[in-house]
Amino acid sequence: MAQAMLRWALLLVAVTFAGTLAPRFGQASEYRTPNCAQYKLPGCPRDFNPVCGSDMSTYPNECILCMKIREDGHDIKIIRNEPC
Repeated sequence: MAQAMLRWALLLVAVTFAGTLAPRFGQASEYRTPNCAQYKLPGCPRDFNPVCGSDMSTYPNECILCMKIREDGHDIKIIRNEPC
């Protein structure tokens, strides 16, 4: 009986611990796809609104990231709306 209780307690701790780590390590699902359809490439606005790409490069704005995607053909997502 005590062994079964210990297993349940360890399972509860493991599930709780995994739940606290999930947002940190599960970021790939939180990446967002840039909305490249809104830009008339190859020209981009010169506004400085940096985004961090999933290639760990900082782009001056989302449009510049879209240009990079079109040029290289890579699927780069936006990790966050700030420099890497």
